[in-house]
Amino acid sequence: MPLGRWGTVAEAAAHYGVTRQSIHKTIRRGGFVGARMVTMPRGPVWLIPFPFERRQLRNGRPPKGAGREKYEAIRGAAS
Repeated sequence: MPLGRWGTVAEAAAHYGVTRQSIHKTIRRGGFVGARMVTMPRGPVWLIPFPFERRQLRNGRPPKGAGREKYEAIRGAAS
């Protein structure tokens, strides 16, 4: 059961039907807005705002041409 308006990683994993490692990866990638680490007596714990809402994250390689300007600027400066 969530603590007030916050839930733990295990509760989020049970809610989405994935492993807790997947939830940690999603937190690292910024998928849970407002997630924060709180120090508890037994150690640090991630708390995620309840109800759990994930942002849609991009998977795979970036589309062709993304970031091309940056590389062209670097090549142009070296010439």
